[in-house]
Amino acid sequence: MTSSGKHQKHASLARPCYGDYGRVELGFLGTSCAQIQELVGKLIRNLCPDLGLVYVDADHKEGDQLKEGKGEPDSLMQTPGVIEYRDKIVFQRLDRRLEDTTVFEQREWFNRQDLILINANHFKALNQVLVIDPEKPMDKKLHKLTTVSLILMKEGVNEIPDAVKEHLGEWQSIPVLPFEEVAKITDFVSEFLISHIPRVNGLVLVGGKSTRMGQDKSDLAYHGQSQKDHMLELIKPYCQEAYLSCNPAQAKELANNYPVISDKILDMGPFGGLVSAFMEQPESAWLTVACDLPFLTKNTLSYLLSHRNPSKLATAFLDPKGEFPEPLITLWEPRAYPVLLRFLSQGYSCPRKVLINSSIELLHAPNTGEFRNINYPEAHRAALGALGTTKN
Repeated sequence: MTSSGKHQKHASLARPCYGDYGRVELGFLGTSCAQIQELVGKLIRNLCPDLGLVYVDADHKEGDQLKEGKGEPDSLMQTPGVIEYRDKIVFQRLDRRLEDTTVFEQREWFNRQDLILINANHFKALNQVLVIDPEKPMDKKLHKLTTVSLILMKEGVNEIPDAVKEHLGEWQSIPVLPFEEVAKITDFVSEFLISHIPRVNGLVLVGGKSTRMGQDKSDLAYHGQSQKDHMLELIKPYCQEAYLSCNPAQAKELANNYPVISDKILDMGPFGGLVSAFMEQPESAWLTVACDLPFLTKNTLSYLLSHRNPSKLATAFLDPKGEFPEPLITLWEPRAYPVLLRFLSQGYSCPRKVLINSSIELLHAPNTGEFRNINYPEAHRAALGALGTTKN
């Protein structure tokens, strides 16, 4: 068998760009662990309190004691395999005596967080902040410098060492700040976060069977063109790319004329369509809209996008009754992808259930009348009359 015909054992899937802890990581290295911890503490206090932040560091003292059979005799961590969970009212504490934790678990732990700050003296990070400290030369640790986003100079340091310059290559394009200028470092981190806000793609959900209407709802015309065409045009100004979400049979018919994402998880309605979109482009946020919303306008979409909160799982509207989130006009962030799969693993395939039980940005719509969806022939006729459209 030639290499071009090599058998692939597993399905090819698009993988999110994760580090060992999350999607947006910034590791600090090059000076003492104590000074890194002090700097990170200042940054955390300076950054927006609405952000989800994590600090990753090492503390081997208690672990070494436990391995030696010492440590606090009353500690439950004396027992291998135990987990202790305590609700501390304003925070929760989870201690695990499990020595086989993987990066896959760690990514789940921190999925809700916006930024992972890491002591990169000990651990890898997707991006690094390098501190030039004469007391901690980097000559033998240059392999840790993979993507340096910022260089900090300790007091009295005026030059980047030649070995660092040679390793970094385009070192002149990397911003440099004094280590003591915490306010400027905070501004850099804030801009770094903004630069990592995911782009938005659009998804028009047309994969339903339209059994109540008796004909394909996406082919109905309220605005001089089919609803699938109208909705694609409506959402395009807010998206990098816009797609029709459809079932495999529809995809065969539509793919020659439309950008489509075919359901990879079948017979799960909008939930399956959304997960299928994330399976293709897991780094994007997805603006989902149902195809059967002829009253939806740019005003509502503009309001949704302008009030987007990328720190949440999703940004959504309250339904017309003001009771629950409306899942079919929603902006889903990439962090929703593993959460959707988690709900599915527990037997739930309802997007609204996910929104109700997650941390989301919930908005009051400018006009909830635009959420009126059309499912029956009599509702179709009424909508044509309300919109002043002649039935085709």
